[in-house]
Amino acid sequence: MLFTKESIQKLISVPFFSRENLIWLPDPQVIESHMIKWSDVFRICSILFFVGLSCSYSVIAANTSEPDTAFMDLTSSKSVVEVGDTILVEGYIVPSLLSRPGDRVLLQVTSPKESRADTYYQLKTSTEGLFNIEFLADAIGDWSFQARYSEYASPVVPVKVTPRAKVKETELTISGPFNRVFMGESGQMSGWLRDYEGNGIPYREVWYSFGLPSYSCVLCEDDARRIWQTLGPVTTDEIGYFEFSFPARDKGTYAVKASFPGDEIFAKAESETVYPNVL
Repeated sequence: MLFTKESIQKLISVPFFSRENLIWLPDPQVIESHMIKWSDVFRICSILFFVGLSCSYSVIAANTSEPDTAFMDLTSSKSVVEVGDTILVEGYIVPSLLSRPGDRVLLQVTSPKESRADTYYQLKTSTEGLFNIEFLADAIGDWSFQARYSEYASPVVPVKVTPRAKVKETELTISGPFNRVFMGESGQMSGWLRDYEGNGIPYREVWYSFGLPSYSCVLCEDDARRIWQTLGPVTTDEIGYFEFSFPARDKGTYAVKASFPGDEIFAKAESETVYPNVL
């Protein structure tokens, strides 16, 4: 179908297109020389349709993509550490994104199943949007960290924990009893497991042994002649402290000592022998 001179004249006669409505139309002869076919109109509409569809797809894809990582950052002190060392994780979020100053971000931690690290930590931010936390690399394997706040997220930070080239030296000490022990009671003892820097070693199993009074050598202190019994283990707490007791069934001088078998981080250790007297 074509626009003809007659059809154009009819359009001009409509009041909406009249001069009174201040709408200017070109001369009919000019229009006739630039007549548009319906096939051209269809082609133009098809192009516009596909352009609009492409834009709609781009908007949908943007709305369903991963959280925006442009406004949060996260780093670790090292990408590879030895087991038993410390991992320092530091992050930043644009302060204007926070609902209120000092708001908390969520840190997600992925660690080997042997680790005692939790899966999530809530970290308070500073007025500049900074936050940080330290982790003990207590298990060999692959670790990763990611911070999140609302729809924003930091890049994932991987850290590899490797075996130690050399285990850390340890010190094991025991003391007690803290009061007089009578036959038939229990002697209460305590101890510490520390590394060479004096830091308590948490969550490690310690075994303890006590030697019965040596009746065949009452006046000498030959521990080899005693009858020894090993009990335990007991587990150190978060600062390396532990407690235990031994049964005092006989009168005389007992011998008590403790031992730590060691692991992939810390060397084995044995305490000095303590000699409590049972009345």
